[in-house]
Amino acid sequence: MWSDRSLRVLDADLTVALAWEPSDEDPILAVGVAPDRSRFALLGPRQVQVRSADGRVRWAVEHGRALSTGWPRPTCHLSGDNLLWLFLPDGSGDQLVVLDASGGGTEVDRRLLQTVDGSATFVLGANRQHVGLHISVGPETCLSHRWTTDDRRLLAGHTLNGCLADMNASGSFYLSMPHGSGWIAIRDGADDSARVERRYDDIPEFGDSDDYRMHEAAAVVSDDWVLVGVATDQGDAEQHLLLSTRTLRPQTVMDYGMDVPQNSIRSSGGQGHWLTYDARLGVLRRWQLREPHTDEVEGQLALL
Repeated sequence: MWSDRSLRVLDADLTVALAWEPSDEDPILAVGVAPDRSRFALLGPRQVQVRSADGRVRWAVEHGRALSTGWPRPTCHLSGDNLLWLFLPDGSGDQLVVLDASGGGTEVDRRLLQTVDGSATFVLGANRQHVGLHISVGPETCLSHRWTTDDRRLLAGHTLNGCLADMNASGSFYLSMPHGSGWIAIRDGADDSARVERRYDDIPEFGDSDDYRMHEAAAVVSDDWVLVGVATDQGDAEQHLLLSTRTLRPQTVMDYGMDVPQNSIRSSGGQGHWLTYDARLGVLRRWQLREPHTDEVEGQLALL
């Protein structure tokens, strides 16, 4: 959890594991935290820096772009293999930059992407052998990639057919959302083929009604379940549908005992948990499905 002037890293039980507030004047545009929480990266308008957990600067380098504090925002990810990934939006062409976090920020590679002033999200598999990058450019266009680093000098990647929303824990499949296409899909992580796909219009009681619309907020809950959000034009609340990864058939509408705002779903690693975030109240909640559950019987699943 971060703002322009502060950073909080939470444990799985949502207690604060790391807290830091900067004393310099540069605003924080994006943050990346190492999986072991030993370091964190801060991306500013002109430079990126990596600090140790106590806030001491390990290194800082210019990233080669003059970024504004407005929209679109850059994104960064500090991986467990000492690589720092940067997405830098640009009016002349967005860029993906990879730096060696253990070597003082030495540039590993820099690639010009096929988007302009996009909004990007890094999506990670638990094995961290691949890094997914989803770039949204307006309501109708998106571009998603899966990238690998073969020898820390050459960056290899390929474009995905779907609009990447989240991966399962092993990286064997990913959830693709209907960004402009109308299709939801579970796509294979190896060859990008569709294991199962369904038009949003075909979801009973939701897709067949003009009162509902689907947002990009979604999460892979487990190998068996994904969660997607649908909203109505009647207010700011959102309903969350639990879909089977085998059929993309809706199992239930989640009953949290309270309203949740639109775009509130956050991924939590695909191990049976997910998060909801209420930006108005500043409240983060972690949820878990009770066992057993099945996609053969309709009905509300209980929540812990």
